[in-house]
Amino acid sequence: MTSNRSLPTRWIAAGVGLTLLAGGVGLYKVKSAKRAPGVEVTRDVPHLEGNTIVFSPAFRDRAEIAFTKAERIPFKPMVRVVGTVSFNPSYVAAIGTRLRGTVRRTFKYEGDRVAPNEALAEVESAELGEAQATIAQAEATQKAAEMHARREQDLLDKGLTTAREAEVANSELTSSRAGLQAAQQRVKSLGGNGTFGLFVLRTPIGGHVVEHHISPGQSVDSNVVGYKVADLNHLWIELSVFERDVVSVHVGDDVDVAPLAAPGQTIIGRVAHVGEVIDPTTRSTQVRVTVDHPKYHLRVGQSVQATIRSASAEREALLVPQSAVIFVDGKPTVFVGEGETRARAVTVRLGGNDGTRHEILEGVEPGQLVASAGVFALKSELFR
Repeated sequence: MTSNRSLPTRWIAAGVGLTLLAGGVGLYKVKSAKRAPGVEVTRDVPHLEGNTIVFSPAFRDRAEIAFTKAERIPFKPMVRVVGTVSFNPSYVAAIGTRLRGTVRRTFKYEGDRVAPNEALAEVESAELGEAQATIAQAEATQKAAEMHARREQDLLDKGLTTAREAEVANSELTSSRAGLQAAQQRVKSLGGNGTFGLFVLRTPIGGHVVEHHISPGQSVDSNVVGYKVADLNHLWIELSVFERDVVSVHVGDDVDVAPLAAPGQTIIGRVAHVGEVIDPTTRSTQVRVTVDHPKYHLRVGQSVQATIRSASAEREALLVPQSAVIFVDGKPTVFVGEGETRARAVTVRLGGNDGTRHEILEGVEPGQLVASAGVFALKSELFR
């Protein structure tokens, strides 16, 4: 049975509920009134008039749009590109086995430092043994020919033989000497070092072993490259330079090279070759930079940032800030100011740059204002 004392409590709860319901209805009416049709909210956004973007001073301030004058001033181009470290072929040796045989021992492995003419491995070869045996036969033949030639000469001096017999003996001696020289040369070409049937692979240059392809017990042929040795004090940097920048690059230009992983490490190089062919797909050409005795350790295959400092004389050029150039549909574009609240997108042809400014060859006239800040905000209006 419900107590009478709970009735006031229920009446109070009901009153509170009605009050909240009334407040909610009132709030709904207020919100509905704000969204009532016929009430327009003005949006401050740019709009296009032809190819000109029109915007308000308030939008200009919000987007931090600023303009800079294009000026013709002294200019010395600089080209910045990313490249890859590679071997200098003049300081790389591929050491082959040169004959058929079986690997007996290996002395060096990847990463080992080697000196010129140092032994890398030994190969036992029946082919070399046969060639060395031919030398022994040729030496015996030569000795016999020498003895016969001396005997015929003595007999000729005593009048006991004919000059014809002496001439034949001398001819045989000459032939035997030629045969011995040929046998010796064959052994030398096979790499024989005096030990019968044993060929020693030796490096012709000093440096580091960068490749190792043979192991003890392995059968090899004459075309197997057992080792690759490189002098890492002499390297190449392979760069892909865009067509528009090639005119600023010359053989002999100084290059600052820095590993992407350690941009604070600067290594000095020099342009050794500028490509003669433009790749039709990338619109770039290969530029080769030589780096000798780098101050910091570079690894082949490593990515680097290269800054080419043109040795050409300083010249006057029409320049705009690098931040003013943006690519629209793959084409370099700047926004030329037409008053404080108007900007027109203009496709330009770029020349070189000096790291902070771009050279403009076509599209902008000296004295024209170009957007140098807030450029991305203007670009977004072209695709709205």
